[in-house]
Amino acid sequence: MKKSSKYLARLGVTLLVSSTLLAACSSTTSSGNKLKLDTEAANSTSLAKETANGKDVQMYDTSRAKMEDYSKVNSNQAKYVFLFIGDGMGVTPVTAAEDYLGYTQTNKGEVYPDRMNFTEMPVVGLKTQYDCSSFIPDSAATATAFATGIKTQSKVIGLTGDLEKSADSVAEKAKRAGKAVGIVTNVTLNHATPAAFYANVESRKSYYDIGLQMAESGFDYFAGGSLGQRTGKDEDQKDLYEVMEENGYTIADTKEKAEKINADSEKVYLVSERLQDSGSMPYTIDQEEGDQTLSDMVAKGIEVMEDDPEGFFMMVEGGKVDWAEHANDGLTAIHEVLGFEESIQTAIDFYNEHPDETLIVVTADHATGGFTIGNGSTGNSTYFDLLTNQKGSQVAFADLTTEALEKKSRFDLRRICATN
Repeated sequence: MKKSSKYLARLGVTLLVSSTLLAACSSTTSSGNKLKLDTEAANSTSLAKETANGKDVQMYDTSRAKMEDYSKVNSNQAKYVFLFIGDGMGVTPVTAAEDYLGYTQTNKGEVYPDRMNFTEMPVVGLKTQYDCSSFIPDSAATATAFATGIKTQSKVIGLTGDLEKSADSVAEKAKRAGKAVGIVTNVTLNHATPAAFYANVESRKSYYDIGLQMAESGFDYFAGGSLGQRTGKDEDQKDLYEVMEENGYTIADTKEKAEKINADSEKVYLVSERLQDSGSMPYTIDQEEGDQTLSDMVAKGIEVMEDDPEGFFMMVEGGKVDWAEHANDGLTAIHEVLGFEESIQTAIDFYNEHPDETLIVVTADHATGGFTIGNGSTGNSTYFDLLTNQKGSQVAFADLTTEALEKKSRFDLRRICATN
């Protein structure tokens, strides 16, 4: 479906480093009042150390160039900041989603792509991906780079490359400056990408420790999936939900509870009522009518934080693009890109109401799985028409086969594929 291009002349900025997130758009609010952001607190090493989890702090080097085209840089401040990260969403899955949407829906069989709302933004660029230990970085190192402007080793979160100091994240800066802060993902909230915005650990697999740091972050809004290893690796620790509640968070893990969350709610952790693999939200292709979506989580975050006098910073991860690619599940990855685009559209709709106060940044952390839309072995054909017959993800397929084996019943392939 085609999106209106009216917003393109003024909409946010794409593919910038995190250091620019507090400096864009208008310096005044719609009422004409300047934001009262505490920039000294945002850049204070001593205050940053309070959330550095026992280490000294490495602050981002603000003398480094932010981007090559300085005509795009300004010193104004954005009241509302959205950072969208498509995990594993390299160029190819985006291209595949545009081609698939154009061929199967918008242009009906014509070799002509549709466009994602974020590929039509006014500033688009490419970046080089590598970390301190590999030319093929993982989500922990890349998220740390996005969140803090500091490179580290693969599998490390929120620490410098030598593991000696904690890196101060843009989310922590925003919180100290006076903004509300939200972290949203359709995977678990203590997974690598969201963790980089509030945690400092040597291993991304330290899920319980990351969860403890999440509870102590003081951020205003968490939403999406559940938590990995809620009671520790050996299941002998206090439930992280209980720890979150002890730190003042309201756990809203049903749609009924979610509906009660509003602008008057304080610290919130909104969990999808229906969960799928490893505590994540269901794949877009597997969503049923009434399921909460990533877009819903973004909308609720806006509702909770919009009235903050200094605005908000919200990081939103489309985490299951990566998971689908790891499983070599092409159509599921395509649908994840489309679901991610819907969540971005929610932010764009908000932008259209606050065009002079809103910055939207959309990026990906790395590519995954050697994704291709075709090659010599397929005769350079894409076969998008055949993909339309797939009606579920590899996870849904595995669940069906497991169910059939347990019941020793016939496997009904029609539940996962359409038949002609």
